[in-house]
Amino acid sequence: MDGKRILLTGGRAPAALDLARQLAANGHQIFMAESCPEHLCRQSRAIQRCYFVPEPALNTKAYVEALRQIIEEEQIEWLLPMCEELFYVAGGLSELSSHCRVFAEPLDRLRRLHSKWEFNQRVEQVGLSVPKTMLLQSRQDCLAFMESEAEQAKLRQQETGKTDAAKWVFKPVFSRFSSKVIIAEVTADGWRSHSRIISDLPVSDDAHWVVQQYIDGAAYCSYSIVHQGTITAHTVYPVRFTAGLGACVSFESVRHPEIDRWVERFVQEESFTGQIAFDFIEAGDGTVYPLECNPRATSGIHLFRAEDRLDQALFMMGIQQQSEQERIMPQLGRRAMITVALASYGLATLLSAGGWRRFPDWIRFFMRGSDVVFRLRDPQPFWQQFRLVYWNWRKGMKQRIPIIEASTQDIEWNGGEMG
Repeated sequence: MDGKRILLTGGRAPAALDLARQLAANGHQIFMAESCPEHLCRQSRAIQRCYFVPEPALNTKAYVEALRQIIEEEQIEWLLPMCEELFYVAGGLSELSSHCRVFAEPLDRLRRLHSKWEFNQRVEQVGLSVPKTMLLQSRQDCLAFMESEAEQAKLRQQETGKTDAAKWVFKPVFSRFSSKVIIAEVTADGWRSHSRIISDLPVSDDAHWVVQQYIDGAAYCSYSIVHQGTITAHTVYPVRFTAGLGACVSFESVRHPEIDRWVERFVQEESFTGQIAFDFIEAGDGTVYPLECNPRATSGIHLFRAEDRLDQALFMMGIQQQSEQERIMPQLGRRAMITVALASYGLATLLSAGGWRRFPDWIRFFMRGSDVVFRLRDPQPFWQQFRLVYWNWRKGMKQRIPIIEASTQDIEWNGGEMG
């Protein structure tokens, strides 16, 4: 099987490093384009050459032009965007796809999946279950919703004599890592939130939010590689330990037929091509509810190994039929972790939430999981991750934003015009 010349973007992400190593182990030549100077892949042996490129969020035209030049210079056959710079690549799809294969959908299709409101509406249109969701386009919308729900809470109390709380989740239409998610509850006595005053949410014409019914249950994530609606690789993993409310830092491959069927149905309806991931809640009655979609690579990649041959799933190499039995899936029960994050964020979450009953699970995962960054034959990325953290910390301090927001600021896209 001939090796391919592949350009990856998003070298700051452990998922990009992991995929680069898997592809290189199977005979492909990997090149990296990144706008962050301290990315994980900078000194990895899996990478033939790294290129420092303009920040896509600041200068999209220069970013796309830089990618085009790399593609021509290195005779790239495939371009695989890995993080949120995907949207800027999609913005230049017509130009880039004339030089190589670009594993990405057009921007308008990606936007529909990236938007928490449009994705919710699309799922409902397909006929799948979704949490009750409303769009907030102004502060007046937010206040009207709060007033309506407070009145409903009073009526429930009058009818039942109980002061049961109804929980709701507020989040921007475009956001990542659940960094701005607010969980609030309403009773006959009014609204309560532990994080901020709901009536002061920065909802505006330029920054819409959604408010979504809170569903209690087990959280899962999925990651899939798809070609024209057919899944060629797929995995599901439960959400156990996270960095803050959102980003998962521990991963274990499980089988979840209901989620499998949900993903199959949705990507077929979309006739999607690319990497795609979903966040789910499984309610007590077994119903699976999607919370959001990431139409890009995610940490599910960490559950695969080089011998699983994700390259076959990506490039349709040697795959004659794409039946469920032939779909590439990781070994059941395989564990992986971002060790530094699990040791810091994961433990901090247990302490802050008073979750000491989960401490034995944390210890077991920490002892048995495989680190996604450290490799004995490729050790430099492990040390490079500390330089990356320091870079993002300095950037966050300078701009007075959380470090997790600083880590993606130059590649984020919130649905607006590109620079």
